[in-house]
Amino acid sequence: MEDEAEALLARIMMIRDDLNAGRLAPDQVARYRELGRRVARITADMDAAADIDAAYALWRKGADMIDAFLAEHFPQPTRH
Repeated sequence: MEDEAEALLARIMMIRDDLNAGRLAPDQVARYRELGRRVARITADMDAAADIDAAYALWRKGADMIDAFLAEHFPQPTRH
């Protein structure tokens, strides 16, 4: 789980760096902000989970959603 979380975070941070540098198209900027809202909701749900098993299940669902979202809206690495 930790390795997967680090890989997702690294990918998101790379996209954030491109956002800050002005390298994203306007639609990508909107998608990046949408992803941020989704992650915030997942995090809040995890914080409110009744127990560790529920929190892990929410994390798993969230990680899958983030991975799919990135594949759909940011399919190629933004740096070459």
